Amino acid sequence: MDLRYVRYAMAIARAGSLRRAAAALHIAQPTLSEQLRALEKEIGVELFSRSSSGVTLTEAGEAFLARATVALDAFERAVTAARSTGERPRLGVADGLADVAARLLSQLHTVHLRMAPMGTAEQIVSIADGALQAGLGYAPGSLPRGVGRMLIQRFPVRVLLHREHHLAQYEALSLADLAAEPLIMPESDAVAGARRFLEGFVRHRLHPRLGPSAATHDQVVNLVEEGTGYALCVREGATVPGALAFVPIKEDVPPLEVVFLWNRQAGVHELVSAARHLARSG
Repeated sequence: MDLRYVRYAMAIARAGSLRRAAAALHIAQPTLSEQLRALEKEIGVELFSRSSSGVTLTEAGEAFLARATVALDAFERAVTAARSTGERPRLGVADGLADVAARLLSQLHTVHLRMAPMGTAEQIVSIADGALQAGLGYAPGSLPRGVGRMLIQRFPVRVLLHREHHLAQYEALSLADLAAEPLIMPESDAVAGARRFLEGFVRHRLHPRLGPSAATHDQVVNLVEEGTGYALCVREGATVPGALAFVPIKEDVPPLEVVFLWNRQAGVHELVSAARHLARSG
């Protein structure tokens, strides 16, 4: 059913005359009459009684418009909601940064975001081409022109172990201590720094033993909890099960860095301000 016909019927009911309704709608009266007949034919009942003095709603017309008015109002609210959602900026969030995203959202007062799980590399491409307004990811290398970058938090790399692991008893561990243990690695750049961890071993002429790969941050934690191996890619500030423990590393390993990325032309000023507040407090 064409919703214009419903609106036309409502206008006719308000005006009490096809002529006056046509004038209010800025359409020709014969056109309005034709569309009213089409609506009545589709419904299968007459909505109006015609007379020389004008038109009046039939009993069926009153029942139809009473419900159609509610339905039309609901439809228009749905359209408004859909359009406003489409206008909301999108925030890409890399794997393992849900807690940082929650703290960022808590700083916003008027901006409503759509969250999009997305790796850092994909965020950068999407921000550069305008499909994404901002993102939370892990420190990338170079950035395209027009993409801003702000350091939100820096975390020293810690070893994540099961508390019953024989190495968990030590206050600090060296890379040599870890080399023979299975290292759980992320499959993608969802959790950054994985290659840097391997480079750290190589610089010390060590050959780390690679354990199973994990598709997500949560799966990394699950595998460590199962005793499958240890991980270096989980931030010490992240929530982990009580059966796991973080242990410092003796060597100087580049830290994990969480960054806020944004399109400088997107006009997300409140979001940038919230990120700055988070960076100062973090």
